[in-house]
Amino acid sequence: MSERVRLEVLTTASRHDGVRLQIERSIEQNRKDFDFKLSQLPHIESAIEALKNGTGDLVAMSALDWRNHNVEGLSIATILPRREPTWVLVSDDKPEYLYPEALIVCDNELLRRQMRRLRSDLVLLTGEQFADRIGKLDDYLNLDDLDRIHWIEECRQDELLEGFVVSRAEHSALKYKARRHTLGLQRENPERTHFIPPPLYGFTLLVSRSRFPSDTVQQMGDSGAYIAHRIESALLDSLPNNLHPIIGIFVEQRKFKTILKEAQRSEDEFTSEVYLDSSDTKNKTGTSKWAHSVPRNDVDSKERRIQMKMETLNFHGTVSASAERICTVEDSHMGMIHVLKEFEILLETMQSEHEEMIRKLPGLPDEFNLAKPALLNLDAVQASSSEEE
Repeated sequence: MSERVRLEVLTTASRHDGVRLQIERSIEQNRKDFDFKLSQLPHIESAIEALKNGTGDLVAMSALDWRNHNVEGLSIATILPRREPTWVLVSDDKPEYLYPEALIVCDNELLRRQMRRLRSDLVLLTGEQFADRIGKLDDYLNLDDLDRIHWIEECRQDELLEGFVVSRAEHSALKYKARRHTLGLQRENPERTHFIPPPLYGFTLLVSRSRFPSDTVQQMGDSGAYIAHRIESALLDSLPNNLHPIIGIFVEQRKFKTILKEAQRSEDEFTSEVYLDSSDTKNKTGTSKWAHSVPRNDVDSKERRIQMKMETLNFHGTVSASAERICTVEDSHMGMIHVLKEFEILLETMQSEHEEMIRKLPGLPDEFNLAKPALLNLDAVQASSSEEE
């Protein structure tokens, strides 16, 4: 029997990002192969410094921590299987069934715009705006960031608001059992499939010093999560900073059959043309082509695919720009380049003003030739009068 590898993992108390709970579960699942020591430090900065100074072997952190802290001299040894990155509405009712002009608290600008797209009548406020509205701004500002979510839930239970939108990890950290409604990527609910989440949520990274033998911990990680993190990070870095608060990016490694099943449910003609044999569009009984469709000869149905989605939208949620691409794992780098280029061209086109056409085209209405403002305005505007009341 081989001796277990000893590993000291540095972590912090729960920070409402799901990292602490996931690393504890992963350690428990892999104890037969490793002799773990889990050491808790006061905060992520001290954990990073301790690792740099030679204490411990790994630090468990979120993808956002990796971006926002000084990690010079460190590298990502592996990434644990990704947790669900979608956000949730904490409310007694589903978002479709909220009463008109219901008050919802949401601190994320992208999610506020997506909620307006779903329900333009909702009153959407940040936590500070809500606290100011009920005359408790000083109480709110004196709270620690990690305690504010509990305060908002207490206000909801006191019926001061109808609901609030948070990440799944923040919901899991609530002191009370609160009903949640997923916003965005559930396959069986087409009404809410437009909530592409903010990038880099749901990842737990195991970070080591640069010379650490990462092969040692590869069995704890997930290759699909590693690829998704790499692509989402690269896409985000390629976009201008003003888009970061209002961009949704989601990358996922998926089975080919799963993609086809979803396309079948939604009657996605584009996927049909790209991946399926179009020679059997209908059988003799008139059955839809999906009933007897098969992959094209040049498509390996057993090979996994990388699905990439990007979107942004204007303040009111009335105009959206989105791009999506599916490619093989081997072509993921070029697929990332293509979807980014398509998205950039789309944004440039939608944000350009249309000058009046001097040469009029016959057969078209006069309105077609008139000057028009840009279709998409991404600049934040002042809250509507209903939100300021």
